[in-house]
Amino acid sequence: MCYRNMAGPEASPTLRVEMSDRASSANAAASNARSPKVFFSVCYDEDGGRADVMYSAWQARHQTVSAVYLDSRVSQPAKPLGEDEVKRTIRDAVHQTTITCVLIGAHTSGDRWVRYEIAQSVERRSGLLAVRINSIADPKTQQRTVAGWNPLAYLGVGKIRSGDYLLFENINGQWSRYQDHPLALPKPPYVPDMSPGYVQPLSVGLHEYDYVAQNGVENLDQWIEHAAAKAAIASK
Repeated sequence: MCYRNMAGPEASPTLRVEMSDRASSANAAASNARSPKVFFSVCYDEDGGRADVMYSAWQARHQTVSAVYLDSRVSQPAKPLGEDEVKRTIRDAVHQTTITCVLIGAHTSGDRWVRYEIAQSVERRSGLLAVRINSIADPKTQQRTVAGWNPLAYLGVGKIRSGDYLLFENINGQWSRYQDHPLALPKPPYVPDMSPGYVQPLSVGLHEYDYVAQNGVENLDQWIEHAAAKAAIASK
């Protein structure tokens, strides 16, 4: 929309400024409407500082539009209240978003609540991706960590004899029904149809990136959009 033409050649400087502000606000609102809301799943106690470095860089690229996200810290206040409250808090947070980005540090794959955040994302049919952040220097210690296992390799979707799909987790090399989410769920669009008795790890159908080695500063938005498309989610 051309506000200059609508205002006419004699529009005052004040009017032009006001119209410019309105146009900027409208553009920002439209961009926010198109941007997917992201949940970052992270082992917060170990990797929260590294995640904050990534968030700062991401938000710096969205100076005119706020980068809309939540992360695992939302459940921190609930932990003293018991696991039911932690689960409720995670469910509420994940269900406000359309993409879940799992941030991989040294021990993320063994974090119970990261697994639960992934499970809720599968149930919600969110887009999913994993990004390694172990090579980001912690802002307090300046230390990097070793590369851990991808948590998406330890959760999978399996088909049982009834034809229902369930979540499974890999414990000591064996697939078992995931006890924190025992109910049937719709088959995610990135998981192919399968025969009963088969389990496919989520890592098989989803992408993993390295934030430092693959220039996440420049490419994180593209990775997120790819995950949205893979899950057949229209960006909102």
